[in-house]
Amino acid sequence: MENFNVAGLASGFDWNSMIDQLMTIERIPQQRLSAEKSSNTSKLDALSTLKKKVETLQSQTKALNETSLFNSKSAELSDDSLNITASATTAAAKGNFEISVSQLATATRRLGSADVVTEMGDENTLISALRISKDVSEGTFSVNGQEITIAETDSLQDVFDAISIATSGVVTASYDSVSDTISLDSASGQLELGAEEDTSNFLSAMKLFQLEVKDGGSGTATVTSRSSLGVVDISDTIANSGIGGPVSGSDTFYINGVSIDFDADTESMATLMSRVNDSAAGVTMSFDSASDQFRLINNETGAYSMNVEDSGNGLLAAIGLTGAASVGDDLQFSIDGGATKSSRSNKITQDAHGLEGVTISASEEGVQTITIESDTASLKTKINSFISAFNDVQDYISEKTKIEVDDDEVTSAVLAGNRELSSLDSKLRRFAFDSIDDLSSGTLFRLEHMGIDFISGTSKLEIKDASALDAALENDLSTLEEFFVGADDNFSGRLDDFLENFLKNDGVMDTISSTYTERNSDIDDQIEEMERRLEFRRAALESSFIAMETAQSNIQSQATALSAFDA
Repeated sequence: MENFNVAGLASGFDWNSMIDQLMTIERIPQQRLSAEKSSNTSKLDALSTLKKKVETLQSQTKALNETSLFNSKSAELSDDSLNITASATTAAAKGNFEISVSQLATATRRLGSADVVTEMGDENTLISALRISKDVSEGTFSVNGQEITIAETDSLQDVFDAISIATSGVVTASYDSVSDTISLDSASGQLELGAEEDTSNFLSAMKLFQLEVKDGGSGTATVTSRSSLGVVDISDTIANSGIGGPVSGSDTFYINGVSIDFDADTESMATLMSRVNDSAAGVTMSFDSASDQFRLINNETGAYSMNVEDSGNGLLAAIGLTGAASVGDDLQFSIDGGATKSSRSNKITQDAHGLEGVTISASEEGVQTITIESDTASLKTKINSFISAFNDVQDYISEKTKIEVDDDEVTSAVLAGNRELSSLDSKLRRFAFDSIDDLSSGTLFRLEHMGIDFISGTSKLEIKDASALDAALENDLSTLEEFFVGADDNFSGRLDDFLENFLKNDGVMDTISSTYTERNSDIDDQIEEMERRLEFRRAALESSFIAMETAQSNIQSQATALSAFDA
């Protein structure tokens, strides 16, 4: 059976192409609706951007409606290089005073015994297990130009033997457990340590340096470790860390009345120090590997005591922290040459100096004159930010609503003809120009009175007279506060209310946007209905042409049959 869905099979007429052309013509209304929808979408995008700009303007308007902005104080210093500084709140009184700091506050501390570990090990200890401040690395080092190779599995004696072998017995090494030092002795008087190509740090780890070479007499020379070598291994258990005693078992000690529990057999000194520092004892415990010394320092400065009570196994005694504490100092100062006062901290507050709203910080002794005055820099910045946001809105409205004529060609911006936006432009201009009625009897009741006016021929603001603004900030700060904040019809509150009505749900912006959104939704429905009708129309046309093809085919078959009969 022939497939008459194929155009022209019987008729030779390409009716599919004709139907496509008809559908294209009938879709012209759809194309117009799609173009309108695209235009509406562009308008919605432009309105969304405008809304953000108006929100920024509202934010900058609100920023001018803060009383604290007009009462801010600054603290000016007579000597910026002196580390005595000050800050002031709105409560501070204007004026100046001189502060003399004669003594800084320091923290109470306990310094443990230096060289807690009496020995780093012995000759049979593997170099990888020595209790020293830095690990010995494998590789080579040189003595008298001879290369010595060592490995982590070597004992200290193995290294000594390697030195002797490499130098043919001229240089010998030994360890003194009493002084916890290593000595290199040369029988020839020559003793040169290290070379550029060395890959092991053995010499520096053992604190053996060329500058320490000493004449041993009778043609000999020696180098000895600069200081004792052993240090506490704070990562190993307390019992195995090298601390004398030895200290073992679980126990408790007290710092400033706070109990600190530990287990010397399972916990390290690093863990114990973290526990102390995290406790309520109010101290910081640290370890100095260079001097092999533990320290306890109060977290707060001042003449506070630091009481300790040792554990039963004597851990604090073993590291030298049970002796007398070095009590900290209070800061000593005077104001304007008056009586000497004190502060526990190097940050001096009103409780210590009696000046309301002023905080002084000192990190060195000296005399500083501090002047408290109104801080108008922040206010000026806020005014400039407001002007910038105001102009940004006006620029955008102008750009998106303009109509340009070039000869006979007229070009309209995306929101041209929108009366609500034109109204926004004019209303913003009116708000910026209007006076504050409560202040109209004075000399400062419009923006122009503080040097702010419109750029000629535009709806944009500028500071036309910077000196007028500076004078208002300097001499009329209270009036400016009334203008922007205090008056019943104050500038910031009035403009904020207007902008809120414009931006709020169901406000002007929502109403404008909703119009385009709803129109686009209606367009989608129309296009969908049109497409449904077009599909029905195409199906009807195709059915008609298929019927034509069928009929044409039948006629052709009959004609063929008749021709055969005549023959």
